[in-house]
Amino acid sequence: IPPLGFFILNVFVPGPNVLNTIATSMGSGRSSGVACALACGLGLFISALVALFGATLLFYKIPIIYKGLTVFGGVMLLYFAQRYIRKAISPSAKLIALQNIDKKIAFQQAFLVVMSNPKVMTTWLAVISLFPFIASNVYNVLIFSVMAGTASFTGHFIFATVFSSSLASKIYMQLYRPINGIVGIGFVIYGMQLFFSLF
Repeated sequence: IPPLGFFILNVFVPGPNVLNTIATSMGSGRSSGVACALACGLGLFISALVALFGATLLFYKIPIIYKGLTVFGGVMLLYFAQRYIRKAISPSAKLIALQNIDKKIAFQQAFLVVMSNPKVMTTWLAVISLFPFIASNVYNVLIFSVMAGTASFTGHFIFATVFSSSLASKIYMQLYRPINGIVGIGFVIYGMQLFFSLF
């Protein structure tokens, strides 16, 4: 479904959660990377429940807040877009491998990264703005929260598996800039779509 597709796109772009998983996998092996993936899946499931149930209550009690949320979502998408585009046109960043991190510590660190990452909550605001039906009832909230958590785990599991290989990490750094550029353009399109939906 479109909301899940948008969310999966966001999972796969190089933000703090992705970079932490990749760096851990590169330096400490696949098992520690998979622990990061589990933490990301759990963290996204929890954040989805909090964000979507909160939005449901707000939409029910104050319907006009939807327009304000739409504007905010559009602004945040454009903000994300300019950050990704700036990364695309700047010199490639160096990704430092996180050495000798065991599975328990990797899980704890990844969970902390997810829950303290402001991008997570602003992403939910953007998703709700684009696809308000996912917060329209308890059933939709629960289903999408499970799907989001599963998608997050799956995406980070793939990163953990792939980037425990040194060859894959070298290839990733070569593609880092074009990936950011494509994502930045996509976010511009989504943001403008939100603004046009107000008229």
